[in-house]
Amino acid sequence: MKLLRVEEAVGRRLAMDYTFVTPDRMGVLKRRGEVLREEDVEAMKSNGHYYVYVLEEVEERGEEVFETEAALELAKNIVSGPLVVEAGDEGKALVKSSSNGLLIVNSKGIEAVNIGGVIAVITRRNGSFIRAGELAAVVDVIPLKVSRRVLDDVISVAREHSPILALKPVAKTVVGVLVVGTEIVEGLKKDVASEVVRKKVAEYGGVVGRVLYARDDEGEIAGKILELLRESDAVIAVGGMSVDPTDRTHLAIRQVADEVVAYGIPMKPTTMSMIAYKDGKPLIGVSSGIVYFPDYNFLDVILPWVLSGVKVTREFIARLGEGGLSDHFLKKVSQKR
Repeated sequence: MKLLRVEEAVGRRLAMDYTFVTPDRMGVLKRRGEVLREEDVEAMKSNGHYYVYVLEEVEERGEEVFETEAALELAKNIVSGPLVVEAGDEGKALVKSSSNGLLIVNSKGIEAVNIGGVIAVITRRNGSFIRAGELAAVVDVIPLKVSRRVLDDVISVAREHSPILALKPVAKTVVGVLVVGTEIVEGLKKDVASEVVRKKVAEYGGVVGRVLYARDDEGEIAGKILELLRESDAVIAVGGMSVDPTDRTHLAIRQVADEVVAYGIPMKPTTMSMIAYKDGKPLIGVSSGIVYFPDYNFLDVILPWVLSGVKVTREFIARLGEGGLSDHFLKKVSQKR
């Protein structure tokens, strides 16, 4: 690899991608391996590329690895499940999903790889729902070339935390829905919550089974949950989740469940929600706030886990507090003022 003035590089193969940036667009002017032509010189200089790296006729191999090859090699060592790796512009490796599913990110592994400052692994948030064809992560090598020894060291660190990125595909899941509220059962108030739940379950690839209704009575709620569990893979109960003395849903879930992961979710909106399990089946109690916040609520966080068959941990729930004050909540709050 050799550094030349752009005019001197005409007829030579470029050693890296050269880009342009405007307020409206950014992209690649010339790609690594392309031959620089006389007519390219003005465009290169107008985008600040007065000097360029060109490839030698015979490049030494073994001691150093170019950015694209290094990024692809690391990317292939950090993924598991239906994730595919492909080359991107400017020496990046792109990690994409070939299936709808839940993205699991090993945070310690990301930190261990990135702390060296040579290669950056940049991912979607842990617990994200990724659709087929969507970008899950980018691997970006900071220098133009990296030594073979350094790359091998980074790969070794990555393997210690393997997999750093995993995708769990959505399975066919039937979700039973229980709407709680004496006022709804007695016809004093219309049920609008079940339609919000139905749309959310469909959005993430599940199917709603039966929808039942219960008064604000702990025994009745528990009985309806058990009824739905017999025919469903998971149950979502809406309403009756606060500490109001008439709210009994969270108590009924505790009565039915053999494990409660969390009651009180560190996120806004729908903090007064719950995740528990009965015989391995998820029991979700969600605040009736989903009616006011239909676009984003606890169901958006929990359904990718439920529908992918991955058990939710208390640690994951606890980490939701960082960034849990959502834009949807802030927007609604500002509109009320």
